[in-house]
Amino acid sequence: MPRWPSMPGPPLSEWVRAEMFDRRVVLLSGQLDDGLATEVAAHLMTLDGTGDGPLWLHINSGEGTLSGALTVMDTITALGVPAQAICTGRAEGPALGVLAVAHGRQAAPHARLRLSQPQIAAEGTADALARALQQHRQDLERFILSVARATRQPAERVELDLAAGRYFDLDEALAYHLIDRIWDHAIPADGPPRRQPT
Repeated sequence: MPRWPSMPGPPLSEWVRAEMFDRRVVLLSGQLDDGLATEVAAHLMTLDGTGDGPLWLHINSGEGTLSGALTVMDTITALGVPAQAICTGRAEGPALGVLAVAHGRQAAPHARLRLSQPQIAAEGTADALARALQQHRQDLERFILSVARATRQPAERVELDLAAGRYFDLDEALAYHLIDRIWDHAIPADGPPRRQPT
């Protein structure tokens, strides 16, 4: 059977990431933990400082932490250029908040969207567990308010849907204002217009 020729240089995944970075594309793929969030935020801020064109954030994430999501969400809010997000696979749990706060939001035709909160994982003394629970509640409140502002939904509705682990098909996501449109390769390179803050 024919084989792909071996190529010198870095592994394919690193090469792909570098090529996409040159095109102002950042990948958010896999578990959105604090490590990935720091990496994505650093890439977004670097690209923000090296040009005036929009950034493209491709999202495919089904798990993560609230702190990781809030890191990326705060970074997007602080950018000086539009961040256009495209859900190419799934945006579930904390990752859906990242999609919601972007300046332009798209989802692929078969994207999976779910508003759900992650389980809190903590160990240690009773005091440490109490502090972790308090921090989780604070992060959850910030997350709910950010999604509510971005989607123009009442915070109470977002909180109920989050607790229920609500799935959205694309029509529901459009009506809820989680996304602006279904991803279409025919969209111009500069993407949809930047949403105005409410």
